[in-house]
Amino acid sequence: MPLENKQVNTRKRKIFREFLIYIIIVLAAVISATLIRIYILEPFNVPTPSMEPMLKVGDKVIINKLAYKFGTIKRGDIIAFHSPLEKKDLVKRAIAIEGDEITLTTEGEIFINGEKIVENYLPAGQDIFYINQTVTVGENELFVMGDNRNNSFDSRFFGTIPEDDVFGELVIIYWPPSRW
Repeated sequence: MPLENKQVNTRKRKIFREFLIYIIIVLAAVISATLIRIYILEPFNVPTPSMEPMLKVGDKVIINKLAYKFGTIKRGDIIAFHSPLEKKDLVKRAIAIEGDEITLTTEGEIFINGEKIVENYLPAGQDIFYINQTVTVGENELFVMGDNRNNSFDSRFFGTIPEDDVFGELVIIYWPPSRW
């Protein structure tokens, strides 16, 4: 009888250990996923048509939150930032960076520091109209615009944004699969 009890106890301990290992694995996975979500990669739902055709309303994308912790924002980067006017996050393209002078013309041209920029990412055949304006981008600021220029609420209207409001760079569209 004592041998039988010993075998039952040993078996119960093995089952308990195995159960404990599974619990530890699940907890480690949940903690890892949470830390990645908070500090590294953030899923983001595109809220407006301002970046069409590159990004469409409802596209689900991944934002790299570490991109600008170790690097700098460059002209042309697609960034996610906190809107300066509304309590929502937006995705736009960085057009001008700290120290740049950006000039928009009624002919739909953009000049940065006196040089006309070529924007190959804009939809072909789009008639773009700007109000003549020149802006000097201040220290730690950005001038951002949506690719769908005639349907984008951006720095032309709300001014430059602080770099501190930027929380990441677009990495990939992950949904819908037809957008891969």
